[in-house]
Amino acid sequence: MNYLIELSSIHAAAARIGGAIIHTATILSPGLSAKIQRPVYLKLENTQIGGSFKARGVLNKFASLEAELSSKRFVAVSGGNFGIAVAQAASKLGADVTIVMPQSAPASSIEKIRTLGLPVIVTGNVNDAFAHAEHMAQQGYVVLDDCADTAIAEGHGTLALEFIEDCPQLTDVFVAVGGGAMLAGVATALKKRKPEIRIWGVETAGANSMDQALRLGRPVEIEVSSIISTLGVPAVSELMLRHAQAYVEEMVVVSDRDAVEGMVSFGEDGKQWVELASGALVAAAVKIAPRLPPDATIGMIVCGGNISAQDMQRWIASLQTQ
Repeated sequence: MNYLIELSSIHAAAARIGGAIIHTATILSPGLSAKIQRPVYLKLENTQIGGSFKARGVLNKFASLEAELSSKRFVAVSGGNFGIAVAQAASKLGADVTIVMPQSAPASSIEKIRTLGLPVIVTGNVNDAFAHAEHMAQQGYVVLDDCADTAIAEGHGTLALEFIEDCPQLTDVFVAVGGGAMLAGVATALKKRKPEIRIWGVETAGANSMDQALRLGRPVEIEVSSIISTLGVPAVSELMLRHAQAYVEEMVVVSDRDAVEGMVSFGEDGKQWVELASGALVAAAVKIAPRLPPDATIGMIVCGGNISAQDMQRWIASLQTQ
């Protein structure tokens, strides 16, 4: 599929899932504004049901699968947040879903999914996780793929409708990119509502499959080496690439160290408990801000907060060994 999703589909998704998700707050962050030297507004999807934006796309997808839920088995690959969202929806709806996760996924996320009653298969790395899901698909499982599904992207796009409604002065929005579905939905909603707005995608080195695809003009498989499991997708789909080509100013690639330091800055300066993918946004905004007009207003989508104190301590300690 090479077409771009429509704003009308995102509005339809908002109507469909509105009663099941939270209209999360948009707040001005004085601390991050001082750090980046531009007003910074945060869309707090870390306070969403399940601790991340993923509930939006998952609920929209499950709404389209209602007739199949009782008769089919499903499998999903996740670095953490997608699996939690799928598990919460599946346990509520009685769907038969297996979650496949790399061992780099936060232990707290794996445990949360198992507590919800879903089977979890842990593989050596991200590439192995996708390969295992493909093997299960050959056995008759239906793959829930948040890297190439328009229904999921449209659900994610609903957060951008809220963001621009609550903060119409936004000029630049930073979006963490894994498979690209949130980027596709968010960029569509923002660009259709405010064509002059600039969208900046953010990845980490070793998880920069969208950056590589944009450079080559086609999806390319990478060896995922970043510690950030929620961004670690070996290859983006053609569909998500086309949305990035249509709407994104640039992919900003930062280091794992930058992401850890950004996570700490979110806590100290932004007063928010976030995961590494959100931390990467701070480093990206610091990097891009000097190129922006003096009157720019920055938005950051705080995509998730599903980490434990143990996870955070481990990542902070890793800075001392680098």
